[in-house]
Amino acid sequence: MQRAVLGALGGAARASPGRWFSAAPPALRDLRELRARTGQPVMRCREALERAGGDLQQAEAWLEEESRRRGWARAAAPGAHRARQGLVGVLSEGEAAVMVEVNCETDFVARTPDFQQLVEMAARGVLGHCQGASGTKYLLREDELTQLRAGDGGDLLSDHLALAMGRLGERLALRRAGWLRAPGGFVATYAHGWVPPGPPVAMGTYGALVACGGPAPGPPSPELQELGRRVAQHVVGMAPTALGSPEDELGGDTETRLLAQGSLLEPGVSLGQYLRERGGLQVWDFLRFQCGEEPPQESPPEPCAPPA
Repeated sequence: MQRAVLGALGGAARASPGRWFSAAPPALRDLRELRARTGQPVMRCREALERAGGDLQQAEAWLEEESRRRGWARAAAPGAHRARQGLVGVLSEGEAAVMVEVNCETDFVARTPDFQQLVEMAARGVLGHCQGASGTKYLLREDELTQLRAGDGGDLLSDHLALAMGRLGERLALRRAGWLRAPGGFVATYAHGWVPPGPPVAMGTYGALVACGGPAPGPPSPELQELGRRVAQHVVGMAPTALGSPEDELGGDTETRLLAQGSLLEPGVSLGQYLRERGGLQVWDFLRFQCGEEPPQESPPEPCAPPA
């Protein structure tokens, strides 16, 4: 009789909406499933299941809300480590491409699937935001990035950022983004670093976008696309700060104009000369990001139309 009464009281406690907490240990199968769904530590999954009375859906919702709360608290904490590690993500579609920089505190976190998923969401959010733009070049700051959405009708990137901070236990930052469009041409892209290449978002610690045009309007040939990719590699390696002109003479080792720099593909000639001799690839503009660098202080770029 006593056992039956205690069992009834335990069931009533579990059903009580006010406490929403169960003293019974969660089943090992549920614990494994919740951890696989969320990637959260075992102890936190156990707490979530106990609070939810063994209900997996409620436990997952509690973990998400708790991660978001912890993330906002971490972002606001004074004296926290500055996020300088991270990844640059590059995504192209049609005549446009975007590049984002997302920072974390350690390269260990940068290698996790959760962090790389955040980079991909940020890149897609920027691409969706800029697709209807009329200009050809934009730079977005951190405060602008956090107000974008991860997709049509999706949550704000700031919410995804807080959720990732709570899960990963580090301060993260959506630092900056850039967008290039090449009407009548294409945007060559390149990401350099230790992240294995994989579509659709390429990631690394360096990235470059290069707005290009061919000798004639229309879709670029595979050869022209490969040449554009090599120019993007050059931008990453040589860090130019200005475009220059195809007619510029070959500069020295400290040359900062892209088209006047020595070609990495053929020593002894400028990049502009190298391109003229190989099908006439035109370079209209470029962007380069290095993860953790101090970006130059510059005014927002004016729309830059390709030459007629």
